Amino acid sequence: MTSRTKTCMEMGAAAGLVGGVVSGALLELAHMTTPEGLRGPAMGLIAGAVHTTHAPLAWAGYLLYAALLGAGLGWLLRYEDIGAGGVVWGVLYGGFWWIVSGLVVIPALYGIGPMTPAAVDVIRSASLPWFAAMLVDGGVLGATYALLMRRRPARVEVSAVTRRAA
Repeated sequence: MTSRTKTCMEMGAAAGLVGGVVSGALLELAHMTTPEGLRGPAMGLIAGAVHTTHAPLAWAGYLLYAALLGAGLGWLLRYEDIGAGGVVWGVLYGGFWWIVSGLVVIPALYGIGPMTPAAVDVIRSASLPWFAAMLVDGGVLGATYALLMRRRPARVEVSAVTRRAA
């Protein structure tokens, strides 16, 4: 792993934490109906995925998820100078993860086969808040990543020196 890749992934993880705090607050404010018929914060979806009833553990799981998503965005954009397009890239990335997490990741954490009717049932009551949270997370992630990378001095890496034959 090059130092550029490592730096981009670290900055992405940091940006992911910022996006995770903002979108996690959105999940706390938005309500969903649980399978038991009770109304509660959409963060309950995360609590169930990490098999806990304690909000701090649900938050820890969500922030870890957000940091991993951020590191992934940093890895994807490691050779790009995204500038002001960070928000757009982030929202697109968040939309992609809404689909993947809703149909694969969260159901798998619940112990349900991915992309099945049962998987859809798990996410159904929180799909709109989860969609909004993933788009907000992506937008904040992309904007924060762009700001962090703009503040970093550009490095020129020399991977190989070519010599001419005499």
